[in-house]
Amino acid sequence: MASVDTYHGAGSRRDWDARTSIPFIMGGSPTASASSDVSRVIATQEELPSPVSANAVPGRTVDDRDSDETTSPKTSAGGRCPSRYDWSKHMPTIKQLYIEEDKTLKEVMGIMEKEHNFIATARMYKIRLKKWGYTKNVSVKSEEIEPLLRLLDEAESKGDARATSSEVQLATGRVVGLDRLAAHLRRKAQRQQHNLAVDTRAASQASTSLTRYRRGESPSPVSLAINSPEMYRISEIVFADVHAYVCGRILEPKGLQLVQRSDYDMTSPVFSMVHAASEFLKQGRLNEALALLRVAPARLKNVIMYEPPNILHCLFMVIVHLLSTSGSEQLVSSIKALLAYAAATADENSRHWSPQYPVRRILRSLADLSASKDFHLRDMTVHAWRCLLRSHDLTLGSPDCARTFPNWLDLGESAGFDVLPSELLEKMHWEVYRKRVAEFGEGDMQSWSQLFYLSELERQKVKARGTTSARLQQYLEMTLVGIENARPGQGLVAKYNCQHSLAEIYNDQGQRDLSESFLRAAIDTAAVRHGRNDERVLQMLFELENRLAEWGEGDDKLAEPRERSAGIIVALNNEC
Repeated sequence: MASVDTYHGAGSRRDWDARTSIPFIMGGSPTASASSDVSRVIATQEELPSPVSANAVPGRTVDDRDSDETTSPKTSAGGRCPSRYDWSKHMPTIKQLYIEEDKTLKEVMGIMEKEHNFIATARMYKIRLKKWGYTKNVSVKSEEIEPLLRLLDEAESKGDARATSSEVQLATGRVVGLDRLAAHLRRKAQRQQHNLAVDTRAASQASTSLTRYRRGESPSPVSLAINSPEMYRISEIVFADVHAYVCGRILEPKGLQLVQRSDYDMTSPVFSMVHAASEFLKQGRLNEALALLRVAPARLKNVIMYEPPNILHCLFMVIVHLLSTSGSEQLVSSIKALLAYAAATADENSRHWSPQYPVRRILRSLADLSASKDFHLRDMTVHAWRCLLRSHDLTLGSPDCARTFPNWLDLGESAGFDVLPSELLEKMHWEVYRKRVAEFGEGDMQSWSQLFYLSELERQKVKARGTTSARLQQYLEMTLVGIENARPGQGLVAKYNCQHSLAEIYNDQGQRDLSESFLRAAIDTAAVRHGRNDERVLQMLFELENRLAEWGEGDDKLAEPRERSAGIIVALNNEC
Protein backbone atom coordinates (compact mmCIF):
# COMPACT_ATOMS: atom_id res chain seq x y z
CA MET A 1 0.00 0.00 0.00
CA ALA A 2 1.12 3.54 -0.60
CA SER A 3 3.41 5.26 1.79
CA VAL A 4 1.79 7.79 4.12
CA ASP A 5 4.06 10.38 2.62
CA THR A 6 2.88 9.85 -0.94
CA TYR A 7 -0.88 9.74 -0.75
CA HIS A 8 -2.83 12.97 -0.86
CA GLY A 9 -6.37 13.77 0.11
CA ALA A 10 -8.72 16.65 -0.49
CA GLY A 11 -8.26 20.18 0.69
CA SER A 12 -10.91 22.29 2.37
CA ARG A 13 -14.42 20.96 1.86
CA ARG A 14 -15.63 24.51 1.44
CA ASP A 15 -13.60 24.72 -1.76
CA TRP A 16 -15.39 21.69 -3.19
CA ASP A 17 -17.48 23.53 -5.77
CA ALA A 18 -14.43 25.35 -7.07
CA ARG A 19 -12.24 22.25 -7.11
CA THR A 20 -14.80 19.99 -8.76
CA SER A 21 -15.94 22.29 -11.50
CA ILE A 22 -14.16 19.72 -13.69
CA PRO A 23 -15.66 16.57 -12.21
CA PHE A 24 -15.11 14.05 -14.96
CA ILE A 25 -11.70 14.81 -16.42
CA MET A 26 -9.71 11.60 -16.33
CA GLY A 27 -6.43 12.76 -17.79
CA GLY A 28 -3.15 13.14 -15.98
CA SER A 29 -1.30 10.95 -13.56
CA PRO A 30 -0.42 12.87 -10.42
CA THR A 31 1.60 11.23 -7.72
CA ALA A 32 -1.35 10.41 -5.52
CA SER A 33 -2.52 6.95 -4.68
CA ALA A 34 -5.86 5.48 -3.72
CA SER A 35 -5.95 4.29 -0.13
CA SER A 36 -7.24 0.98 1.09
CA ASP A 37 -7.47 -1.50 3.90
CA VAL A 38 -6.59 -4.89 2.42
CA SER A 39 -9.36 -7.46 2.05
CA ARG A 40 -9.57 -9.42 5.29
CA VAL A 41 -6.44 -7.57 6.24
CA ILE A 42 -6.95 -3.95 7.33
CA ALA A 43 -3.31 -3.04 6.78
CA THR A 44 -1.95 0.41 7.61
CA GLN A 45 0.18 2.31 5.16
CA GLU A 46 3.34 1.93 7.20
CA GLU A 47 3.05 -1.86 7.19
CA LEU A 48 2.47 -2.60 3.53
CA PRO A 49 3.95 -0.38 0.82
CA SER A 50 2.58 0.38 -2.57
CA PRO A 51 2.87 -2.49 -5.05
CA VAL A 52 4.12 0.02 -7.58
CA SER A 53 7.80 0.21 -8.33
CA ALA A 54 9.75 2.44 -10.63
CA ASN A 55 10.00 -0.50 -13.00
CA ALA A 56 6.31 -1.44 -12.91
CA VAL A 57 5.05 -2.67 -16.22
CA PRO A 58 3.43 0.10 -18.28
CA GLY A 59 0.26 -0.65 -20.13
CA ARG A 60 -3.46 -0.30 -20.08
CA THR A 61 -5.38 0.45 -16.92
CA VAL A 62 -8.20 -1.67 -15.62
CA ASP A 63 -10.77 0.57 -17.27
CA ASP A 64 -9.15 1.20 -20.64
CA ARG A 65 -11.50 -1.26 -22.31
CA ASP A 66 -14.59 0.35 -20.82
CA SER A 67 -14.39 3.83 -22.31
CA ASP A 68 -17.68 4.82 -23.86
CA GLU A 69 -16.20 7.59 -25.94
CA THR A 70 -16.14 5.90 -29.34
CA THR A 71 -13.63 6.82 -31.98
CA SER A 72 -14.94 9.25 -34.52
CA PRO A 73 -13.68 11.86 -36.95
CA LYS A 74 -15.99 14.33 -35.19
CA THR A 75 -14.34 15.99 -32.24
CA SER A 76 -15.20 18.64 -29.72
CA ALA A 77 -13.30 21.84 -29.16
CA GLY A 78 -9.56 21.40 -29.03
CA GLY A 79 -9.49 18.48 -31.47
CA ARG A 80 -10.64 15.80 -29.03
CA CYS A 81 -13.72 13.73 -28.33
CA PRO A 82 -16.02 15.13 -25.63
CA SER A 83 -14.88 14.10 -22.16
CA ARG A 84 -17.12 13.13 -19.27
CA TYR A 85 -16.72 16.67 -18.00
CA ASP A 86 -17.84 18.12 -21.34
CA TRP A 87 -20.98 16.00 -21.26
CA SER A 88 -21.76 16.82 -17.62
CA LYS A 89 -21.21 20.53 -18.28
CA HIS A 90 -23.68 20.62 -21.18
CA MET A 91 -26.18 18.11 -19.77
CA PRO A 92 -28.73 20.78 -18.62
CA THR A 93 -28.63 22.51 -22.01
CA ILE A 94 -29.05 19.26 -23.91
CA LYS A 95 -31.98 18.27 -21.71
CA GLN A 96 -33.60 21.67 -22.21
CA LEU A 97 -33.35 21.37 -25.99
CA TYR A 98 -34.12 17.69 -26.43
CA ILE A 99 -36.72 17.04 -23.73
CA GLU A 100 -38.30 20.32 -22.68
CA GLU A 101 -38.27 22.03 -26.10
CA ASP A 102 -38.84 18.69 -27.91
CA LYS A 103 -36.28 19.36 -30.62
CA THR A 104 -34.98 16.56 -32.79
CA LEU A 105 -31.54 15.13 -32.15
CA LYS A 106 -30.28 16.69 -35.38
CA GLU A 107 -31.52 20.11 -34.26
CA VAL A 108 -29.91 19.67 -30.85
CA MET A 109 -26.59 18.72 -32.43
CA GLY A 110 -26.69 21.79 -34.67
CA ILE A 111 -27.48 24.19 -31.83
CA MET A 112 -24.82 22.70 -29.56
CA GLU A 113 -22.18 22.98 -32.28
CA LYS A 114 -23.11 26.51 -33.34
CA GLU A 115 -23.84 28.12 -29.97
CA HIS A 116 -21.69 26.09 -27.57
CA ASN A 117 -18.84 24.82 -29.78
CA PHE A 118 -19.74 21.28 -28.65
CA ILE A 119 -19.34 18.61 -31.31
CA ALA A 120 -20.22 14.93 -30.96
CA THR A 121 -21.61 12.20 -33.19
CA ALA A 122 -25.23 11.11 -33.14
CA ARG A 123 -24.16 7.79 -31.65
CA MET A 124 -22.37 9.57 -28.80
CA TYR A 125 -25.49 11.60 -28.11
CA LYS A 126 -27.69 8.50 -28.09
CA ILE A 127 -25.38 6.68 -25.68
CA ARG A 128 -25.23 9.64 -23.32
CA LEU A 129 -28.98 10.36 -23.49
CA LYS A 130 -29.68 6.75 -22.66
CA LYS A 131 -27.37 6.91 -19.64
CA TRP A 132 -29.06 10.08 -18.44
CA GLY A 133 -32.51 8.55 -18.88
CA TYR A 134 -33.57 11.32 -21.28
CA THR A 135 -35.73 9.30 -23.63
CA LYS A 136 -38.73 10.42 -25.64
CA ASN A 137 -40.27 7.00 -25.54
CA VAL A 138 -43.14 6.40 -23.15
CA SER A 139 -41.99 3.69 -20.75
CA VAL A 140 -44.10 1.98 -18.12
CA LYS A 141 -43.85 -1.30 -16.23
CA SER A 142 -46.43 -4.02 -16.86
CA GLU A 143 -47.64 -3.90 -13.28
CA GLU A 144 -48.23 -0.14 -13.61
CA ILE A 145 -50.70 -0.40 -16.50
CA GLU A 146 -53.84 -1.08 -14.52
CA PRO A 147 -53.12 1.51 -11.78
CA LEU A 148 -52.52 4.15 -14.45
CA LEU A 149 -55.71 3.29 -16.27
CA ARG A 150 -57.67 3.46 -13.04
CA LEU A 151 -56.09 6.83 -12.28
CA LEU A 152 -57.06 8.15 -15.69
CA ASP A 153 -60.55 6.72 -15.30
CA GLU A 154 -60.99 8.45 -11.94
CA ALA A 155 -59.76 11.73 -13.41
CA GLU A 156 -62.30 11.55 -16.22
CA SER A 157 -65.16 10.85 -13.84
CA LYS A 158 -64.56 14.14 -11.96
CA GLY A 159 -66.77 17.08 -12.84
CA ASP A 160 -63.93 19.41 -13.80
CA ALA A 161 -62.53 17.10 -16.43
CA ARG A 162 -63.32 19.44 -19.31
CA ALA A 163 -61.29 22.27 -17.80
CA THR A 164 -58.05 20.36 -17.75
CA SER A 165 -55.16 19.77 -20.07
CA SER A 166 -54.99 16.87 -22.52
CA GLU A 167 -51.28 16.32 -21.87
CA VAL A 168 -49.24 14.44 -19.28
CA GLN A 169 -45.69 15.01 -18.02
CA LEU A 170 -43.35 12.03 -17.89
CA ALA A 171 -40.68 11.56 -15.23
CA THR A 172 -38.04 12.60 -17.77
CA GLY A 173 -39.70 16.01 -17.94
CA ARG A 174 -41.20 15.50 -21.39
CA VAL A 175 -44.87 16.31 -21.99
CA VAL A 176 -46.87 13.93 -24.22
CA GLY A 177 -50.49 13.82 -25.30
CA LEU A 178 -52.93 11.53 -23.60
CA ASP A 179 -53.77 9.91 -26.93
CA ARG A 180 -50.21 8.70 -27.21
CA LEU A 181 -50.17 7.55 -23.61
CA ALA A 182 -53.43 5.67 -24.13
CA ALA A 183 -52.10 4.02 -27.27
CA HIS A 184 -48.96 2.96 -25.44
CA LEU A 185 -50.94 1.53 -22.54
CA ARG A 186 -53.16 -0.33 -24.97
CA ARG A 187 -50.19 -1.99 -26.62
CA LYS A 188 -48.73 -2.88 -23.24
CA ALA A 189 -52.04 -4.29 -22.06
CA GLN A 190 -52.40 -6.39 -25.20
CA ARG A 191 -48.87 -7.75 -24.85
CA GLN A 192 -49.46 -8.47 -21.20
CA GLN A 193 -52.68 -10.27 -22.05
CA HIS A 194 -50.93 -12.41 -24.65
CA ASN A 195 -47.78 -13.25 -22.70
CA LEU A 196 -49.02 -13.42 -19.15
CA ALA A 197 -52.57 -14.64 -19.81
CA VAL A 198 -54.32 -11.94 -17.84
CA ASP A 199 -57.92 -12.70 -16.97
CA THR A 200 -60.71 -11.66 -19.35
CA ARG A 201 -62.30 -9.23 -16.93
CA ALA A 202 -59.13 -7.21 -16.44
CA ALA A 203 -58.60 -7.04 -20.19
CA SER A 204 -62.15 -5.82 -20.65
CA GLN A 205 -61.65 -3.06 -18.08
CA ALA A 206 -58.47 -1.94 -19.82
CA SER A 207 -60.25 -1.85 -23.19
CA THR A 208 -63.10 0.21 -21.74
CA SER A 209 -60.74 2.70 -20.15
CA LEU A 210 -58.72 3.11 -23.33
CA THR A 211 -61.86 3.60 -25.44
CA ARG A 212 -62.88 6.50 -23.23
CA TYR A 213 -59.57 8.28 -23.72
CA ARG A 214 -59.62 7.82 -27.46
CA ARG A 215 -62.63 10.18 -27.55
CA GLY A 216 -60.26 13.08 -26.91
CA GLU A 217 -61.67 13.94 -23.49
CA SER A 218 -59.36 15.51 -20.90
CA PRO A 219 -58.40 14.22 -17.46
CA SER A 220 -58.28 16.11 -14.20
CA PRO A 221 -55.17 18.15 -13.33
CA VAL A 222 -53.81 15.28 -11.24
CA SER A 223 -50.07 14.74 -11.74
CA LEU A 224 -49.64 11.66 -13.92
CA ALA A 225 -45.83 11.43 -14.11
CA ILE A 226 -44.55 7.99 -15.09
CA ASN A 227 -41.49 7.27 -13.01
CA SER A 228 -38.55 5.31 -14.30
CA PRO A 229 -37.27 2.58 -11.95
CA GLU A 230 -35.70 4.15 -8.86
CA MET A 231 -32.64 1.97 -9.36
CA TYR A 232 -31.67 3.78 -12.59
CA ARG A 233 -32.29 7.29 -11.33
CA ILE A 234 -30.26 6.77 -8.17
CA SER A 235 -27.53 4.91 -10.06
CA GLU A 236 -26.97 7.90 -12.34
CA ILE A 237 -26.64 10.22 -9.34
CA VAL A 238 -24.30 7.91 -7.44
CA PHE A 239 -22.01 7.11 -10.39
CA ALA A 240 -21.67 10.77 -11.34
CA ASP A 241 -20.87 11.74 -7.76
CA VAL A 242 -18.31 8.94 -7.44
CA HIS A 243 -16.47 10.25 -10.51
CA ALA A 244 -16.65 13.80 -9.20
CA TYR A 245 -15.32 12.80 -5.81
CA VAL A 246 -12.35 10.91 -7.24
CA CYS A 247 -11.43 13.90 -9.36
CA GLY A 248 -11.75 16.26 -6.42
CA ARG A 249 -9.57 14.01 -4.27
CA ILE A 250 -6.81 13.23 -6.72
CA LEU A 251 -6.79 15.39 -9.82
CA GLU A 252 -6.53 18.91 -8.44
CA PRO A 253 -3.04 19.27 -6.91
CA LYS A 254 -3.59 22.78 -5.53
CA GLY A 255 -6.22 21.61 -3.08
CA LEU A 256 -4.42 18.54 -1.78
CA GLN A 257 -3.28 17.82 1.75
CA LEU A 258 -1.15 15.03 3.13
CA VAL A 259 -2.98 12.09 4.63
CA GLN A 260 -1.73 10.92 8.00
CA ARG A 261 -1.67 7.42 9.46
CA SER A 262 -4.65 8.40 11.63
CA ASP A 263 -6.77 8.30 8.47
CA TYR A 264 -6.29 4.55 8.25
CA ASP A 265 -6.70 4.05 11.96
CA MET A 266 -10.10 5.67 11.46
CA THR A 267 -11.39 3.20 8.84
CA SER A 268 -9.66 0.08 10.15
CA PRO A 269 -12.17 -0.47 13.01
CA VAL A 270 -15.04 -0.32 10.51
CA PHE A 271 -13.42 -2.89 8.22
CA SER A 272 -12.66 -5.27 11.08
CA MET A 273 -16.15 -4.88 12.55
CA VAL A 274 -17.86 -5.75 9.26
CA HIS A 275 -15.65 -8.72 8.45
CA ALA A 276 -16.02 -10.15 11.94
CA ALA A 277 -19.80 -9.58 11.98
CA SER A 278 -20.18 -11.41 8.66
CA GLU A 279 -18.17 -14.36 9.96
CA PHE A 280 -20.39 -14.54 13.05
CA LEU A 281 -23.45 -14.58 10.80
CA LYS A 282 -22.03 -17.47 8.79
CA GLN A 283 -21.45 -19.38 12.03
CA GLY A 284 -24.98 -18.65 13.27
CA ARG A 285 -23.73 -16.41 16.08
CA LEU A 286 -26.41 -13.75 15.67
CA ASN A 287 -25.95 -12.29 19.16
CA GLU A 288 -22.25 -11.69 18.60
CA ALA A 289 -22.94 -10.16 15.17
CA LEU A 290 -25.49 -7.80 16.69
CA ALA A 291 -23.05 -6.88 19.45
CA LEU A 292 -20.60 -5.74 16.79
CA LEU A 293 -23.23 -3.87 14.79
CA ARG A 294 -24.21 -1.95 17.90
CA VAL A 295 -20.83 -0.21 17.78
CA ALA A 296 -21.22 0.47 14.04
CA PRO A 297 -22.98 3.87 14.31
CA ALA A 298 -20.22 5.43 16.42
CA ARG A 299 -17.48 4.06 14.16
CA LEU A 300 -19.25 5.17 10.99
CA LYS A 301 -19.85 8.61 12.44
CA ASN A 302 -16.12 9.01 13.06
CA VAL A 303 -15.41 8.11 9.44
CA ILE A 304 -18.05 10.48 8.05
CA MET A 305 -17.09 13.42 10.25
CA TYR A 306 -13.35 12.98 9.69
CA GLU A 307 -13.67 12.05 5.98
CA PRO A 308 -10.50 10.01 5.33
CA PRO A 309 -9.48 9.56 1.68
CA ASN A 310 -10.91 6.03 1.49
CA ILE A 311 -14.31 7.00 2.89
CA LEU A 312 -16.29 5.80 -0.15
CA HIS A 313 -14.33 2.57 -0.29
CA CYS A 314 -15.15 2.02 3.38
CA LEU A 315 -18.86 2.83 3.03
CA PHE A 316 -19.32 0.63 -0.04
CA MET A 317 -17.54 -2.24 1.69
CA VAL A 318 -19.89 -2.05 4.68
CA ILE A 319 -22.99 -2.33 2.50
CA VAL A 320 -21.76 -4.98 0.07
CA HIS A 321 -20.02 -7.21 2.60
CA LEU A 322 -22.95 -7.36 4.99
CA LEU A 323 -25.57 -7.88 2.28
CA SER A 324 -23.44 -10.58 0.59
CA THR A 325 -23.13 -12.66 3.75
CA SER A 326 -25.26 -15.76 4.23
CA GLY A 327 -27.72 -15.05 7.00
CA SER A 328 -27.76 -11.31 6.25
CA GLU A 329 -31.53 -11.44 5.68
CA GLN A 330 -31.82 -11.38 9.47
CA LEU A 331 -30.07 -8.01 9.49
CA VAL A 332 -31.72 -6.23 6.56
CA SER A 333 -33.63 -3.87 8.84
CA SER A 334 -30.45 -3.16 10.82
CA ILE A 335 -28.52 -2.42 7.62
CA LYS A 336 -31.25 -0.07 6.41
CA ALA A 337 -31.24 1.73 9.75
CA LEU A 338 -27.45 2.00 9.61
CA LEU A 339 -27.62 3.63 6.17
CA ALA A 340 -30.30 6.05 7.30
CA TYR A 341 -28.12 6.97 10.27
CA ALA A 342 -25.08 7.52 8.02
CA ALA A 343 -27.10 9.77 5.71
CA ALA A 344 -28.43 11.76 8.67
CA THR A 345 -24.89 12.13 10.02
CA ALA A 346 -23.76 13.50 6.67
CA ASP A 347 -26.63 15.99 6.74
CA GLU A 348 -25.55 17.09 10.22
CA ASN A 349 -22.14 17.85 8.75
CA SER A 350 -23.73 20.56 6.59
CA ARG A 351 -21.41 23.20 8.06
CA HIS A 352 -18.66 21.61 5.97
CA TRP A 353 -20.66 19.81 3.28
CA SER A 354 -23.04 21.61 0.96
CA PRO A 355 -26.19 19.75 -0.22
CA GLN A 356 -24.37 19.03 -3.50
CA TYR A 357 -21.27 17.55 -1.85
CA PRO A 358 -20.78 14.06 -3.39
CA VAL A 359 -20.42 12.04 -0.19
CA ARG A 360 -23.57 13.58 1.22
CA ARG A 361 -25.55 12.98 -1.97
CA ILE A 362 -24.28 9.41 -2.29
CA LEU A 363 -25.28 8.52 1.26
CA ARG A 364 -28.72 10.06 0.83
CA SER A 365 -29.26 8.21 -2.46
CA LEU A 366 -28.25 4.87 -0.95
CA ALA A 367 -30.49 5.45 2.06
CA ASP A 368 -33.43 6.26 -0.22
CA LEU A 369 -32.80 3.12 -2.26
CA SER A 370 -32.57 0.94 0.84
CA ALA A 371 -35.97 2.22 1.95
CA SER A 372 -37.65 1.25 -1.32
CA LYS A 373 -39.57 -1.95 -1.82
CA ASP A 374 -37.27 -3.00 -4.66
CA PHE A 375 -34.19 -3.66 -2.58
CA HIS A 376 -31.47 -3.35 -5.25
CA LEU A 377 -29.01 -1.83 -2.81
CA ARG A 378 -26.32 -4.50 -2.95
CA ASP A 379 -26.12 -4.77 -6.74
CA MET A 380 -26.09 -1.03 -7.26
CA THR A 381 -23.41 -0.54 -4.60
CA VAL A 382 -21.24 -3.20 -6.26
CA HIS A 383 -21.45 -1.23 -9.52
CA ALA A 384 -20.69 2.01 -7.69
CA TRP A 385 -17.68 0.38 -6.02
CA ARG A 386 -16.35 -0.83 -9.37
CA CYS A 387 -16.93 2.67 -10.72
CA LEU A 388 -14.88 4.08 -7.84
CA LEU A 389 -11.95 1.74 -8.48
CA ARG A 390 -12.03 2.26 -12.24
CA SER A 391 -12.05 6.01 -11.72
CA HIS A 392 -9.00 5.68 -9.47
CA ASP A 393 -7.21 3.56 -12.08
CA LEU A 394 -8.02 5.99 -14.89
CA THR A 395 -6.99 9.00 -12.85
CA LEU A 396 -3.73 7.55 -11.57
CA GLY A 397 -2.74 5.97 -14.88
CA SER A 398 -0.14 3.26 -15.38
CA PRO A 399 1.92 2.19 -13.46
CA ASP A 400 0.53 4.12 -10.48
CA CYS A 401 -2.85 2.40 -10.79
CA ALA A 402 -1.20 -0.74 -9.38
CA ARG A 403 -1.64 0.90 -6.00
CA THR A 404 -5.36 0.12 -6.13
CA PHE A 405 -4.69 -3.66 -6.08
CA PRO A 406 -5.67 -4.01 -2.39
CA ASN A 407 -8.88 -2.10 -3.07
CA TRP A 408 -9.83 -4.55 -5.80
CA LEU A 409 -9.12 -7.40 -3.39
CA ASP A 410 -11.54 -5.85 -0.92
CA LEU A 411 -14.19 -5.80 -3.63
CA GLY A 412 -13.55 -9.45 -4.51
CA GLU A 413 -13.74 -10.56 -0.89
CA SER A 414 -17.01 -8.71 -0.32
CA ALA A 415 -18.86 -9.13 -3.63
CA GLY A 416 -17.29 -12.31 -4.97
CA PHE A 417 -14.28 -13.21 -7.08
CA ASP A 418 -16.25 -13.05 -10.34
CA VAL A 419 -16.68 -9.26 -10.15
CA LEU A 420 -12.90 -8.77 -10.43
CA PRO A 421 -10.88 -8.33 -13.63
CA SER A 422 -8.84 -11.18 -12.14
CA GLU A 423 -6.76 -12.14 -15.17
CA LEU A 424 -5.66 -8.56 -15.74
CA LEU A 425 -4.83 -8.07 -12.06
CA GLU A 426 -2.88 -11.31 -11.88
CA LYS A 427 -0.86 -10.63 -15.01
CA MET A 428 -0.06 -7.03 -14.06
CA HIS A 429 0.96 -7.69 -10.48
CA TRP A 430 3.04 -10.79 -11.08
CA GLU A 431 5.08 -8.66 -13.47
CA VAL A 432 5.42 -5.97 -10.79
CA TYR A 433 6.51 -8.60 -8.25
CA ARG A 434 9.12 -10.21 -10.53
CA LYS A 435 10.72 -6.90 -11.41
CA ARG A 436 10.82 -5.86 -7.77
CA VAL A 437 12.42 -9.13 -6.67
CA ALA A 438 14.95 -8.95 -9.49
CA GLU A 439 16.07 -5.53 -8.30
CA PHE A 440 15.73 -5.73 -4.50
CA GLY A 441 15.29 -9.40 -3.56
CA GLU A 442 12.50 -11.36 -1.87
CA GLY A 443 13.19 -9.80 1.54
CA ASP A 444 12.34 -6.32 0.28
CA MET A 445 9.24 -4.89 1.94
CA GLN A 446 7.46 -4.11 -1.33
CA SER A 447 8.38 -7.53 -2.69
CA TRP A 448 6.78 -9.57 0.09
CA SER A 449 3.81 -7.21 0.41
CA GLN A 450 3.13 -7.61 -3.32
CA LEU A 451 3.38 -11.39 -2.91
CA PHE A 452 0.93 -11.17 -0.04
CA TYR A 453 -1.59 -9.38 -2.28
CA LEU A 454 -1.11 -12.03 -4.95
CA SER A 455 -1.64 -14.80 -2.39
CA GLU A 456 -4.90 -13.10 -1.37
CA LEU A 457 -6.02 -13.06 -5.01
CA GLU A 458 -5.14 -16.76 -5.24
CA ARG A 459 -7.05 -17.48 -2.01
CA GLN A 460 -10.17 -15.86 -3.44
CA LYS A 461 -9.76 -17.86 -6.65
CA VAL A 462 -9.40 -21.15 -4.75
CA LYS A 463 -12.48 -20.31 -2.70
CA ALA A 464 -14.55 -19.42 -5.77
CA ARG A 465 -13.36 -22.15 -8.14
CA GLY A 466 -12.77 -24.97 -5.67
CA THR A 467 -9.30 -25.60 -7.09
CA THR A 468 -6.32 -27.09 -5.25
CA SER A 469 -4.65 -24.96 -2.59
CA ALA A 470 -1.09 -26.16 -3.30
CA ARG A 471 -0.08 -22.96 -5.08
CA LEU A 472 -1.75 -20.82 -2.41
CA GLN A 473 0.15 -22.66 0.32
CA GLN A 474 3.41 -21.99 -1.50
CA TYR A 475 2.67 -18.25 -1.82
CA LEU A 476 1.74 -17.95 1.86
CA GLU A 477 4.88 -19.72 3.04
CA MET A 478 7.04 -17.54 0.76
CA THR A 479 5.37 -14.41 2.16
CA LEU A 480 6.09 -15.45 5.75
CA VAL A 481 9.74 -16.07 4.86
CA GLY A 482 9.98 -12.55 3.42
CA ILE A 483 8.34 -10.98 6.49
CA GLU A 484 10.95 -12.59 8.79
CA ASN A 485 13.41 -9.86 7.79
CA ALA A 486 10.97 -7.00 8.42
CA ARG A 487 11.59 -4.41 11.09
CA PRO A 488 9.89 -4.96 14.48
CA GLY A 489 6.17 -4.20 14.26
CA GLN A 490 6.20 -4.21 10.47
CA GLY A 491 4.10 -6.60 8.38
CA LEU A 492 2.00 -7.89 11.28
CA VAL A 493 -1.27 -7.68 9.37
CA ALA A 494 0.07 -9.69 6.45
CA LYS A 495 1.68 -12.11 8.90
CA TYR A 496 -1.45 -13.04 10.86
CA ASN A 497 -3.51 -13.34 7.69
CA CYS A 498 -0.95 -15.74 6.20
CA GLN A 499 -0.88 -17.72 9.45
CA HIS A 500 -4.67 -17.87 9.52
CA SER A 501 -4.93 -19.04 5.90
CA LEU A 502 -2.28 -21.72 6.45
CA ALA A 503 -4.20 -22.93 9.52
CA GLU A 504 -7.25 -23.46 7.31
CA ILE A 505 -5.21 -25.31 4.69
CA TYR A 506 -3.62 -27.62 7.27
CA ASN A 507 -7.04 -28.29 8.79
CA ASP A 508 -8.37 -29.33 5.37
CA GLN A 509 -5.34 -31.62 5.02
CA GLY A 510 -6.08 -33.24 8.38
CA GLN A 511 -2.89 -31.93 10.01
CA ARG A 512 -4.44 -30.92 13.34
CA ASP A 513 -1.26 -29.99 15.20
CA LEU A 514 -0.06 -27.67 12.46
CA SER A 515 -3.53 -26.16 12.07
CA GLU A 516 -3.84 -25.41 15.78
CA SER A 517 -0.29 -24.07 15.96
CA PHE A 518 -0.77 -21.62 13.07
CA LEU A 519 -4.20 -20.50 14.29
CA ARG A 520 -2.86 -19.75 17.77
CA ALA A 521 0.07 -17.91 16.19
CA ALA A 522 -2.37 -15.82 14.12
CA ILE A 523 -4.35 -14.96 17.27
CA ASP A 524 -1.21 -13.84 19.09
CA THR A 525 0.02 -11.76 16.14
CA ALA A 526 -3.36 -10.04 15.74
CA ALA A 527 -3.45 -9.30 19.49
CA VAL A 528 -0.02 -7.66 19.26
CA ARG A 529 -1.08 -5.56 16.27
CA HIS A 530 -4.64 -4.58 17.28
CA GLY A 531 -4.92 -5.27 21.00
CA ARG A 532 -6.26 -8.23 22.98
CA ASN A 533 -9.89 -7.05 22.81
CA ASP A 534 -10.08 -6.56 19.06
CA GLU A 535 -12.88 -8.25 17.11
CA ARG A 536 -10.36 -9.87 14.76
CA VAL A 537 -8.93 -11.68 17.76
CA LEU A 538 -12.46 -12.64 18.82
CA GLN A 539 -13.23 -14.01 15.38
CA MET A 540 -10.20 -16.32 15.43
CA LEU A 541 -10.85 -17.38 19.03
CA PHE A 542 -14.29 -18.59 17.97
CA GLU A 543 -12.67 -20.52 15.12
CA LEU A 544 -10.21 -22.11 17.53
CA GLU A 545 -13.04 -23.08 19.88
CA ASN A 546 -15.06 -24.64 17.04
CA ARG A 547 -12.04 -26.48 15.68
CA LEU A 548 -11.11 -27.93 19.06
CA ALA A 549 -14.70 -29.06 19.56
CA GLU A 550 -14.71 -30.73 16.12
CA TRP A 551 -11.53 -32.58 17.05
CA GLY A 552 -13.19 -33.91 20.19
CA GLU A 553 -11.09 -31.96 22.68
CA GLY A 554 -12.39 -31.73 26.26
CA ASP A 555 -13.69 -28.74 28.20
CA ASP A 556 -10.30 -28.21 29.83
CA LYS A 557 -8.79 -27.24 26.48
CA LEU A 558 -11.88 -25.29 25.38
CA ALA A 559 -11.94 -23.19 28.55
CA GLU A 560 -9.10 -20.86 27.55
CA PRO A 561 -10.52 -19.59 24.20
CA ARG A 562 -14.02 -19.36 25.71
CA GLU A 563 -12.78 -17.23 28.59
CA ARG A 564 -10.88 -14.88 26.29
CA SER A 565 -13.89 -14.59 23.94
CA ALA A 566 -16.22 -13.69 26.80
CA GLY A 567 -13.87 -10.93 27.90
CA ILE A 568 -13.77 -9.40 24.42
CA ILE A 569 -17.58 -9.44 24.12
CA VAL A 570 -17.84 -7.58 27.42
CA ALA A 571 -15.38 -4.99 26.12
CA LEU A 572 -17.38 -4.56 22.90
CA ASN A 573 -20.61 -4.07 24.84
CA ASN A 574 -18.90 -1.44 26.96
CA GLU A 575 -17.87 0.38 23.78
CA CYS A 576 -21.53 0.95 22.99
